[in-house]
Amino acid sequence: MTLTEVSQVKLSDNDLSRESSPTHVYRSRISSNSKSLQEKDTKTALDRINKSISRSTTRIKKDTGKLRRKQLQQSLLRTTSTLQVKDGVSSYKKDFGYDLYTIDTEEIPAPMRQPEMQAMAADEVSDDCVVLFDLETTCTGSHAEITQIAAMKGDQRFNKYVLPTGNISTVAADKTGLSVQTTVQGSQILVHNGRRVAAGSIHSVLSEFISWLRSIQGTNITNGSKVILCGHNVRVFGMHAIISEAERCHLTQDLQAVVGGFMDTLPSLRQFLPGRDSYSQANLYKDIVNEECEGHSLVEDVSALAELVTVSGIPLEVLAQHTVMFHTAVERVCYLNEKNTRLKTLKGHLSTLPSATLNKIACSGLQYSHLKLVFRRGGEAALKHLLSEPISGTRTVRVSKVKQVHNQIIGHFREVLTQSSEV
Repeated sequence: MTLTEVSQVKLSDNDLSRESSPTHVYRSRISSNSKSLQEKDTKTALDRINKSISRSTTRIKKDTGKLRRKQLQQSLLRTTSTLQVKDGVSSYKKDFGYDLYTIDTEEIPAPMRQPEMQAMAADEVSDDCVVLFDLETTCTGSHAEITQIAAMKGDQRFNKYVLPTGNISTVAADKTGLSVQTTVQGSQILVHNGRRVAAGSIHSVLSEFISWLRSIQGTNITNGSKVILCGHNVRVFGMHAIISEAERCHLTQDLQAVVGGFMDTLPSLRQFLPGRDSYSQANLYKDIVNEECEGHSLVEDVSALAELVTVSGIPLEVLAQHTVMFHTAVERVCYLNEKNTRLKTLKGHLSTLPSATLNKIACSGLQYSHLKLVFRRGGEAALKHLLSEPISGTRTVRVSKVKQVHNQIIGHFREVLTQSSEV
């Protein structure tokens, strides 16, 4: 038997396994060592990757931190710039030395919104509280002066004329028959349909009206509630006129002490009698009461309204839905009066802008001098920022984001700037 055959016999022998072969053991050791080396290399590679990731993460954090700090610095600069533009340069300067412009501290008002009027509570509305009233005025605008007050509660009546400080418009004179004339002695008198009538100042007449309402409250209202002044279309006109006059006479608190709110029969009858072509008091009276209003007398108008409410059968529950609490009415009227004052300043300089845009600027609390001041402090960018300033709690902006609006206003101040050394 050859050596090869012996070797083959040994290798095939079941009593001698391959694992006992030195060659196989050597190879197994090599395989094991190789495996350990591979695991070690893999671990080293993973450690390197982890360290690389850690360094990258640290670098990203540092870069993010730097970016965030830069953003905060920029935000702070913008905020400071905005505050400087709004509140005055001197308030935010370390050095109070004079700059290119004269130092000022006038503040730009925050965005304003029209106050909401709230209805009176149901337990505050009763027939005993309702007093019907009406007014005559010098005109229909926001600067209208009262020329007559008439009111009634059952058999109790109030009717007084007021001598206005200004003129009565032609339209108002034709409608009311009232006019102001000058005597030979140079004094002014109030005339109604060619006949002189006794007329007092608005302060004295309004004080008398408040006293009359207080007597109504004392004799007709037993639960301690306040009077409700009821009129036709009172939310649009009568309420504004009497509150404006009370504000000018410093009698608002006295009026509020006795009046709890206002009630409007126009929207009430529109709700109760839908589908009509006209809801004017004259047409409603003609159709429902089947009579024509005789001429034009304020006292007759108040009496006609009382009859209209009675004959129409409108329930108190419907009328109560169209009431306005007094203090919310005051807030609305004061806001509108201030808005109209601001609007007047804008129309005097920016008449080329659409009326709706001018009205929105005024409603936001801005007048012409504010726009002028912002342009002077911060230029075009500041003015654009002011006009497009977001209103907190809403998705709207103060005035407009429209470039055309911005450019029109900026163009105006550019022109003013070229005509003057200082805007």
